[in-house]
Amino acid sequence: MSEFLLKFDLGAFHELDEFALLASQDYNYGGVNDWLGAFRGGLYGSYARIHGVVTHYYEVHTWASNPRSRAETEYHLASAFFNMDSAIECVTFALNALGYCAAPTSFKDVSESAAIRKISPYDILGKADANPPIPALGGYSMLFPSVQNYWTKNAKLLSTIFEQHDVSKHRGAIYIGGMARADPPPGFYESLGITDDAAQRAQFWPMKEIILKHEPKTPLVKRISQPRENIELFETLVPQFKNFISETGLLALRDARRNIKLQVNEFKND
Repeated sequence: MSEFLLKFDLGAFHELDEFALLASQDYNYGGVNDWLGAFRGGLYGSYARIHGVVTHYYEVHTWASNPRSRAETEYHLASAFFNMDSAIECVTFALNALGYCAAPTSFKDVSESAAIRKISPYDILGKADANPPIPALGGYSMLFPSVQNYWTKNAKLLSTIFEQHDVSKHRGAIYIGGMARADPPPGFYESLGITDDAAQRAQFWPMKEIILKHEPKTPLVKRISQPRENIELFETLVPQFKNFISETGLLALRDARRNIKLQVNEFKND
């Protein structure tokens, strides 16, 4: 199997979905303000975004019959960062809804449009350098303390994802170079009628290693060259994101089971 075909472990999120469904039963918290719908909207949205990450990560690295270009690489990068950023937002939206069912005054109200618009990962992380500072919502330390601690420890990863997405969406390119693959499948060039000409073959090389723009929000005139050890590789960051998502699911499930108390812990047979 290709090293560039990502496999996310989402089993814990599926179990969290079952927990939320049980919590929504009338003999537990009920479905006030359709919080379960909000939870599932966020959860299923995150699945779609994760699919986007898998797709764009694979496409930019795989051998294909079309010539490759710098613009195509940038397209896949921008799309992958949108999906990573959005997946984090969607997970936050889902956790807010689940927390709301048990402690509605400690989370954003899922029935209010103004409140929904303000749901953000900074509800979990807080943001001391904002103006004004954004405090973390108290509900997370109460119901999802393991998730909050884990996200805080991974604040640099999250910040990198947010910044790369912001710049690729609003400002410009984030791809600055890298290395192409030189391991075509047997008969690849022959199947396309391509000769031994190296320049012609190079047009079809997919990426092996992609260097991201360091501190992409820094003005160009203030940039300095980075030593090799400080280079940010797409191929390092995306697997870190994959592990981050899977671990978040495990911690959210554990926190929910520990801290969201149910009156009835199994589905009743009516």
